[in-house]
Amino acid sequence: MGRNSQRRRNARAGRSTAVSAPDLSEISRVRTAKRLRADIATWLQNPEQGPGASFLDEEGPSDPLMVFSTLIHWLVAAREQITEEQAREAVQWVSDTLRVAQDDLVYAAGLIGHPDAPPVTLNEGMEHYGENPLTFVLYMLLLSGALVATVGDGNPDWLRQFDLAG
Repeated sequence: MGRNSQRRRNARAGRSTAVSAPDLSEISRVRTAKRLRADIATWLQNPEQGPGASFLDEEGPSDPLMVFSTLIHWLVAAREQITEEQAREAVQWVSDTLRVAQDDLVYAAGLIGHPDAPPVTLNEGMEHYGENPLTFVLYMLLLSGALVATVGDGNPDWLRQFDLAG
């Protein structure tokens, strides 16, 4: 029996012969979150070195929109579970560890509910950091790592609770 005959028989019987293709957006989302958590884990082993950037790997870079979406979702979702004091501690941790100016961090820390953050839109926040959107992404990565260090007991898997749903 030929392939087409088998398909017709299966179709009449209500069976599907189509092989479902993997959801590439789901694969990208999971891979991106995994890479970002791995970068944070590596960073927290030696905090003064700063975060890694495996998600920018030239041989297999993550989808930039997925990186941005994952980080912003982690931070906004975490905001619902942390206190203002924990937001302050996260900013302080990054400032102390990497000597990053608190004013720059506080601007992005509005995403996690820092009480001193100005009430700005996402676009205004991005514009604050200049022409290169990677600067804002870096601050989101710093804040994500800081939350892991200060609220998540140093375990990057703490962020899994905030992963985007498929």
